[in-house]
Amino acid sequence: MRIDIHCHVAGNGKDISNIENNVYFLAEDNQHWFTRILYNLFEKEMEKFEADLNKDGMISTDEYFNLIYNLLCESKETDGVVLLALDAVFSQKTGKLNKKETDLWISNKFLFKKVKELNQRLQSEENLELREKRFFFGASVSPNRKDWKDELSFVINETDAVLIKLIPSAQHIELMDRRHEEFYKTLASNSMPLLCHVGPEYSFPEGIRNMQLDHYKNLRKPLDCGVTVIAAHCASPVFPVIDKNFMQDFFQMMKEYNKGGKIKLWADTSALSLSSRIPYIKEIRKTFPAKWLVHGTDFPIPIDGWTHLPFITDNITPSEYIDIVRTKNPFDRDIKIKHCHGFSDSILENTEKVLRLNNVE
Repeated sequence: MRIDIHCHVAGNGKDISNIENNVYFLAEDNQHWFTRILYNLFEKEMEKFEADLNKDGMISTDEYFNLIYNLLCESKETDGVVLLALDAVFSQKTGKLNKKETDLWISNKFLFKKVKELNQRLQSEENLELREKRFFFGASVSPNRKDWKDELSFVINETDAVLIKLIPSAQHIELMDRRHEEFYKTLASNSMPLLCHVGPEYSFPEGIRNMQLDHYKNLRKPLDCGVTVIAAHCASPVFPVIDKNFMQDFFQMMKEYNKGGKIKLWADTSALSLSSRIPYIKEIRKTFPAKWLVHGTDFPIPIDGWTHLPFITDNITPSEYIDIVRTKNPFDRDIKIKHCHGFSDSILENTEKVLRLNNVE
């Protein structure tokens, strides 16, 4: 099965007390000038897909899920998509909710319910090929939560979650904190992999303010506790010159943890199609073996096609370039871009080796 391990959820709920029924998104009280620009770009990206069905000028939560559903159904390259929850910001000292610095909250109960609805919708399709497609539930539990044991128990025992997703900077999580060891050991004992953002985070105001929390070295604590970790974006920089390039150092750490044949530390290829990452694609392809990589898009982060110019950005031919820019489906476009840059198609199947699929119906 060809699975996208890294797909985000969007919505426009403003009531933080209603997180079990809607996506909570409110950045106005904690905004950063860069994210203000970025969120406007996201909105324009959604407009390209005509996601605003009622033409009210914004993309509602239901409209976004409808878009994601249609994109998977129309995709010729993708069989499954992992939709990612995102837990709120909780105080590292008290474990209480930090409402002001929580810009996006996609609760586990809400997303688990939505994923079930999407899969029921797929099963009702007349087209048998569409019935074979699937959405997967990617949960998110902050170890800073006062009640993390209860929330994690719900995810592990009452849902079919295939992974746990964390963005340390945006969620104020010190991965190396010894207090989180029990959290990691619970993940490990239940074969629950951790998909963790690594490298610069520009999508959240708190991500920009706390970038040190996303350093690849912080993955050592969960790894040493036995957790299988997927490092998002191959720990690559986002912007040349501005961001430091730690990829070679990260690769040495991958070799350290993956010796002996068992892969404990994976990397995903999400957001590598972003225009600003083009200068790093060749290095990523040559550095990281395909057997340690899994496929991800990072949608709705823009999946740029026209910027991957033939011969200039890599060995892409004119015919391949034309095929890329003519491909409207972003899931398919991302796969074609990576294929043309020389990434093995095997990274699409590798995802099944990592996800916790035992409880998935």
